[in-house]
Amino acid sequence: MSDTATYTAEQFLDARIELPDSGRWTELDQGQIINLDAPDIEHGTIVLNISKALSRYLHERREGSATFELGLVVKRDPDTVRFPAVSIYNSGGQFDETDKAMTERRPDAIIEIASTNPRRSGMKAHVDDFVNWGVPLIWVIDPPEKEVLEYRTASGSEVIDINGKITGGDTLPDFAMSVRDLFAEPDWW
Repeated sequence: MSDTATYTAEQFLDARIELPDSGRWTELDQGQIINLDAPDIEHGTIVLNISKALSRYLHERREGSATFELGLVVKRDPDTVRFPAVSIYNSGGQFDETDKAMTERRPDAIIEIASTNPRRSGMKAHVDDFVNWGVPLIWVIDPPEKEVLEYRTASGSEVIDINGKITGGDTLPDFAMSVRDLFAEPDWW
């Protein structure tokens, strides 16, 4: 595989299997394959905590779904595929996106975790891609700072510190979670 090769989203998906860790920690940025560090333990803790809260929320609503590390084709020609920690859909079947490796369906909300230096340094590009694609709600969880950067297409951005809470607003009605709970160690550890 050439370092200067340009890939479509479909070619990238086929090529990932040949990459280290089967390409699990890679993305496609304007046709170029980029490597990310594997997430750390704190990243996993955050995903566990947010997934438990989303599970309760979605179960109570009886509609919508969440996917984890689903490839999102956010741009074409040249193609860009991002793999956010969580993508949330308000409509469609509960398992419409679950068995896919990649989709062009735009989620209603995205959660990113800026847990390693490569992830942190590329986060602005990710958020710009999601905003330009029309995702109405984006939360970027920042473990070192213990805060969440929230981007809403309707009202702009704000930083929510450890004492605040993230709320779904019109995008995820009635969803709320304290920022502190995002970073809490699971009971069994």
